Amino acid sequence: MILDRNQAEWLILVFFMALVGVVFQQIGTDLQEQGIASGDAFHNAAFYPRVVALMMIGVAFIRAVALAVEVRKAQPDLPQVKAGELFRPLQLLLLFGLYLSLLDVLGYHLLTAPFIAVVMVIAGDRKLLPTAAFSLAVAFLVAFLFEKYLKVVLPGGVFSLNIPW
Repeated sequence: MILDRNQAEWLILVFFMALVGVVFQQIGTDLQEQGIASGDAFHNAAFYPRVVALMMIGVAFIRAVALAVEVRKAQPDLPQVKAGELFRPLQLLLLFGLYLSLLDVLGYHLLTAPFIAVVMVIAGDRKLLPTAAFSLAVAFLVAFLFEKYLKVVLPGGVFSLNIPW
């Protein structure tokens, strides 16, 4: 199946609006149940996601209007996208969803370095030793910055793995 540029962009807009729907669903359910979705901007965990989601709606609306106008022009020279070209982004999206779902179970320290390495391999990196070294370095650097300086406790998983910095 071959999609023209307009069809691919409409598909992307639908995806981003689905993300916006998930954000508002989480605000309305999980964040409400935890009691952290009310109050002023400094005490409301839903404030920032809500603002970003509203900005996404605005940008998507502007792009949808532009796409609707472009369709009327009927530009035959627009590049086409093969449906198979969307496989890599779909792989990355599913991998990210798997990472987020396993983060509480396995923890940051066991899961992040392999996640970064697999992302790099999907993106086309074929040098396994440098990929592994880079993913370990990035995972530990991010953990160090978050845990040591920002005082953020990263998920330890069922093994409660945390590095005492």
